[in-house]
Amino acid sequence: MPAIPLPPYAPDVASADAAVSGVARNVLPRADGYGPVLSPVPITLPLPEDCRGAVAFVSPAFGTWVYIAGTRTGLYRYNNSTTGWDSIGNPLRGYSMPDGDSWQFALYGSKLIAVHLGAPPQVLEVDGVQPFRDLGGGPPRARAVGIVGEFLVLAGLSGQPNAIRWSDLGNPEFWQPGLYPEHTADIQIFPEGGAVTGFSGGEFGIVFQERSIRRLTFNPGSRQVFDTSLVEDNRGAVAPWAICKVGARTFFLDRDGFYLFTGGISSPIGAERVNRAFLAAVDPRRLGQTIAVRDVYGPRVIFGYRTAAADPDRKALLDAGLVYDWQLDRWSALSLSVTAGLATATPPVSLDALPGTLESQVLSFDDSSYLGGIPALGFITSDNRLSLLTGPPLEATVETADAMLARPNRSFARSVRLDSDAEDWRAQVGGRESLARNVAVGWRPETAPTVERRAPCRSSARYHRVRVRIPAGTSWSYATAVEVDATAEGMR
Repeated sequence: MPAIPLPPYAPDVASADAAVSGVARNVLPRADGYGPVLSPVPITLPLPEDCRGAVAFVSPAFGTWVYIAGTRTGLYRYNNSTTGWDSIGNPLRGYSMPDGDSWQFALYGSKLIAVHLGAPPQVLEVDGVQPFRDLGGGPPRARAVGIVGEFLVLAGLSGQPNAIRWSDLGNPEFWQPGLYPEHTADIQIFPEGGAVTGFSGGEFGIVFQERSIRRLTFNPGSRQVFDTSLVEDNRGAVAPWAICKVGARTFFLDRDGFYLFTGGISSPIGAERVNRAFLAAVDPRRLGQTIAVRDVYGPRVIFGYRTAAADPDRKALLDAGLVYDWQLDRWSALSLSVTAGLATATPPVSLDALPGTLESQVLSFDDSSYLGGIPALGFITSDNRLSLLTGPPLEATVETADAMLARPNRSFARSVRLDSDAEDWRAQVGGRESLARNVAVGWRPETAPTVERRAPCRSSARYHRVRVRIPAGTSWSYATAVEVDATAEGMR
């Protein structure tokens, strides 16, 4: 019997004969199948309450990684010596975060800017010892922040939702508009397109509205300072924290699904694959809380979202995820409860934090692993700890599509073999007589492989599918196909 490839994940589409799969959980897409997702390993003590946004960056002065996290009432900095979180919030101001809001951060030189709608923009001198303070110049409260050239840009403004504001050139603490040419701080109001819902910076800015996408380009010597051009109409972003820029690519979430923007017309990346399944599962009241995080290990972006079944007492909890590989143009699903995500690197190891005695350490103290800086994907998990995805693989589950193993006859399946280097795996075979929606798949008991590396089964049906489960902690790097040992039966 020919091997049945483990197909691309596309739960929106009915499948037969190995076209697509409706289940690919805790795996990463590969050109030949799937690979493992590593489990989160906590590296910090818990934050005092649910995280509402986090960021990681390299200190401009010291070259070490800095982790900042925000909650509903405070801002915190990771302390490498204690593995705890030091409070660095503004001692002169309380942070009254609206429900459903979150901190957003932008690094402007050595200044870290933090915004949400419940407080004026905050600034931290990242290489200093002072806590956050109000950003000077009287900037408005905003939901989103970004940097275009030497301008600090605020979007999603309190009181002016359809406008953006930018600082003076080279001075993020000067905001008084109308003083051109001495100063370039100003405001741009968009009469059409709805409220500004997100912003992405860089060499030029991308302004996302409810129903429009605009390009913001610096025009030196112009009274308008920036040229704003309408790039796309009737398309916008619904979640400010699900806007993820990777090089020339910007990923975002609109009300009908996921898109990729590269400067021209945005391209749908989830249509007829994951959009319907996502919109059926996500809590519609918390759609705007969806986040996007770049995967430092490969050409992927991870979207975390809150389902309707999430804990109602944990309003910041995101209990499901989707992985998109833009090189392969393939998806997979992720079961991981988090409150924030960040592309980061491993921190340096403090001698005080080493287990055991100094004499018992295996590695030399000049080993490079103690210095940290190894790229890692980080999440604030449901226990409010910063965790890096560096542990053993999570439990993985993949299903094939329905297949007629002896077309046009029925077939009897006896065993299954998995093409994989997994040390351990389990298989479950299901069968049904029709592809009609009201005909359920009848699953046989899950079995482990024998010494011949075949998992026995006994299933007689017209259509068969195989569910493969690789237990948590199992060492593996690829799974590409399943081979079913089956014989033809009659037409009925």
